[in-house]
Amino acid sequence: MILVPLTQASLRLGIDLKTLRRWLSDAGLPLHADPQDARKKGMCIEHLHLLAALHQRSLTSAAAEPSVHQETSLPTAVLALPELLSALQAQITALEQQVATLTQLLEQSLAAAPQKTPKRSAKATTPAPKAPPVDKAPRKPVHVIPRVEYRGNGGYVVICPDTPEWFVWVKEQDSFRFVGRGGHFTAHHEWRVPKGAWRAYRHIRNHNYIQRLAPNHELTITVLEQAAEALQAHVN
Repeated sequence: MILVPLTQASLRLGIDLKTLRRWLSDAGLPLHADPQDARKKGMCIEHLHLLAALHQRSLTSAAAEPSVHQETSLPTAVLALPELLSALQAQITALEQQVATLTQLLEQSLAAAPQKTPKRSAKATTPAPKAPPVDKAPRKPVHVIPRVEYRGNGGYVVICPDTPEWFVWVKEQDSFRFVGRGGHFTAHHEWRVPKGAWRAYRHIRNHNYIQRLAPNHELTITVLEQAAEALQAHVN
């Protein structure tokens, strides 16, 4: 087991000692006494990598890392597993978003494709008696998430099956995609919130950010642009 002094562990994580002790307490990770001097406390190297993965921290180089006590050392590949798993999780999330986008485009293409009519035979045939009309159930429309997009010169385009007046349209939606001048996000209607408030969601660097919007009757383009800029600030 490799023990790392708390001062060096805090430097490698880029935090102070007080924050390091709080992280150890929250994660339920114990401190270990130096076998040669019980007054000195340290943490094992495995717990240091675990804290870095939990809080998405990149450890500084361990080339000059002095250890309090060293009995055995783990392979480098094992120590790098938390960072590798975090990177794989980010790639999986990106792939899921791409699949969702492709599925949406396919549904839109199927909904917009014209229906082909069968060709009539050239031979004259005796017309068959017409059957009484049967009331058919209306075809369920393909679900398409509406999209509000900025197109320059202060104008916006609403891409959806119908385009009624703005506030009437917003009141009828469950969610939509907004792409503005300062950023983009997906808006969802919070039915449990009084007066039908909305929230903006955006996934950035393996983390979900949420921005409170406004009720239906106050959900203007200005409110959407301000929320997009606030979420975009997490990228910069």
